[in-house]
This record gives sequence, C-alpha cells and structure tokens, in this order.
Amino acid sequence: MASTSQQAPAGARAQDESWGRPDSALLALTATTLVLLAAQFALAGVGAFTMVRSPAPDAYGAHMVLGIVIGALTWLILAATLASRPARAHRRTVWLAVTMAILTIPVEPLLAEAGRHVPAVGALHALNGLAICALAGWLLAATRRRLANHRADPGSHR
Repeated sequence: MASTSQQAPAGARAQDESWGRPDSALLALTATTLVLLAAQFALAGVGAFTMVRSPAPDAYGAHMVLGIVIGALTWLILAATLASRPARAHRRTVWLAVTMAILTIPVEPLLAEAGRHVPAVGALHALNGLAICALAGWLLAATRRRLANHRADPGSHR
C-alpha cells in the first residue's frame, strides 16, 4: 500500500489511537456520574417530600452534597476527555464534556439558589439536571462505542 502525504481526518486519526488510561477513566467516571445523577433525583424527591411533611432546613442537605460530588466528577470527565487523544479528536465528545461541565458548575448551583427566590427558576434547575443526564448518557455511549471498536479490531490501532 502506498503512503500519501495527505493527512487523515480527525475522526480517522482517532480510530488509529489505542485505548488508554484516560479513556478507561472517562468510561468509569461517566458511568459513575450517571448512577449518581439517578441518586441525585431520588434525593431531590426525598427532600421535597420531607419538606411537605415537616419543613426542615436540612431536607436537601444530602442532595446538595451529592451535587458538589457530581460537579467535581464532571470536571474530572472534562480532564479525562482532554487527556485522551482519541476523545479529543472527536469534537462532539469534547463539546459534550465541556457543556456538561458548564451546566453542572456553575449553572446548576446558580439555578438552585435563584430557585429559592423564584420557584419557576427552580424548575429550570430540575430541567438542567435532565440535560446533564442526557449529556452524560450521550458521552458514555460515545466512549463505549470507541471501546467496542477497539476491542473488535485491536490490531488496527497504533
């Protein structure tokens, strides 16, 4: 096969890269974040129904703490995405990670605080949480697809 002087498109270059530690970290972090996001919605429900029965200042305490953990995880996801050459080669993957990190911190806490004063904005806090879930799911699917492609033909990598 003759070599050419043309460079391959970014997506093709990404397929030539092997699966590495940043990719494994990205997969694990994203899967963990999705599980914690489900728990976050459950904790919001617990807080809401606790407030209905007997208003308590700490009804949403666990929800708030888990929100901080999820925020930290999304920034680690962004770091793992940027550390992975194959993930960086897919612009969509990078934009998913960037958007998820921005929606998680600072947007989500700002909407929560604003929701204390204007309940309709609190509804945006929940909708933003759904958007974060969707982005995490999309990013997980893209990362799993890259892993499946790597496992299907590991000899073609590197």
